[in-house]
Amino acid sequence: MRDGENLGRDHPLYQRPTSYRIPPPKKIMNNPEDTQEEQTQEKKVAFAAQIPDLPLEDFEIDIEADEDAVEDESGGALCYAFIGAGQGGGRMAKAFYDLGYKKTLVINTAKNDLSLLDLPDEHKFYIDHYGNQGAGKDQAKATIAFEAREQEVFDKLKSIVGENVDRIVVCAGVAGGSGGGSVIPLIKLCKKYFAYVGREDASERIGVIASLPTTGESASPIVAQNAYNRMKELCAMADDKKFSPLIIVDNQKIKKLYPKLTVKAFWPTINNTLAGLFHTFNILATQNSDYTSFDPQDYDGVMKSAGCMIMGATAVKDFKSETGISTALKSNLEKTLLAEGFDLKTATAAAGVVVGGTEIFENTEGLMDNLEHAFSTLAAITGNAMVHRGIYEDPSRDKLVVYTLIGGLDAPQKRLEALTKFIKLNSDKDQ
Repeated sequence: MRDGENLGRDHPLYQRPTSYRIPPPKKIMNNPEDTQEEQTQEKKVAFAAQIPDLPLEDFEIDIEADEDAVEDESGGALCYAFIGAGQGGGRMAKAFYDLGYKKTLVINTAKNDLSLLDLPDEHKFYIDHYGNQGAGKDQAKATIAFEAREQEVFDKLKSIVGENVDRIVVCAGVAGGSGGGSVIPLIKLCKKYFAYVGREDASERIGVIASLPTTGESASPIVAQNAYNRMKELCAMADDKKFSPLIIVDNQKIKKLYPKLTVKAFWPTINNTLAGLFHTFNILATQNSDYTSFDPQDYDGVMKSAGCMIMGATAVKDFKSETGISTALKSNLEKTLLAEGFDLKTATAAAGVVVGGTEIFENTEGLMDNLEHAFSTLAAITGNAMVHRGIYEDPSRDKLVVYTLIGGLDAPQKRLEALTKFIKLNSDKDQ
């Protein structure tokens, strides 16, 4: 190649000039935490909002705060609360309290009646509206007094009953002022209470135990009129499924069953027997059986059957014969403390529970056939209602006992008509 001669890019001897550009310095990686801290410092902005300190920030949920202050000690399948209204209702409620139903509240417009009940003061509520005299036999006055203190009674229920409750039963003597005058407002209040604790079907969770006056008490025109009016209203409400069940205690029938009781033993014996019979079914529903169980759902189903309810219990002596148990089953409905005059064929649900000793179950031939005959008899006399069965072996017993529970019955019209006779007699005297 001659001097001064330039070679073009297309010439085969052309060489690309060497580049002497200095490469950029390598980037030195810093610690990621340092970089993040630098970025945070760069973006940090002053917080100017004035937020108050709240007690809620340090609040810790107290698990025990949701527990009821009063616990049920009955040991039954269902958790009951009882409200006793008036003197008679208070006595009945006290009998249930003694059996472990501690969610019990008694109310009265008469302070003296409350003071005579052997219950803790926190389970009593005095409706102080008319002074120590109370409402007397004036049910309208008792209703006014109750409604004036309704919110306080509701608050008392919250402290005694709590939220863990399956059913509430209102106990009242329908002939009295406080009991008869507050029983229906109490039913309505109990419905509000179940809504408060978030329970549905409140009408199926509220029951009433109402006692009728004796013949001697009914001789008073006010007593007979009070009992008839209030019982007619309760029967109509039960028939319309406003509550379930209605259990009617007949004090006149009780006098015939226990003619030799002393004055002091009369009311405790009656109320303890009633509460004990009621309690028996609640306890039986918790027991397992090698034969046939009367379980909690069976029991709850009978208790929810709208209308009137009767209960009975009797020991069977002739359990070896085919008809011995069925005959005893029929008779125990006549020996009950409850009112007469029911048409058993109007029943919608029933339960027959047999409890017998081990020796009887092991050695009595044909006993199962005899029991089947008895259950069939119960179905027949209740108009083929749904009959729930239970057969239990109790090693501590040496006898066989039949317990009967029948629900969904129509009102006992004959017994109510008996009250009208006294009303008519008194009206005739006035003329």
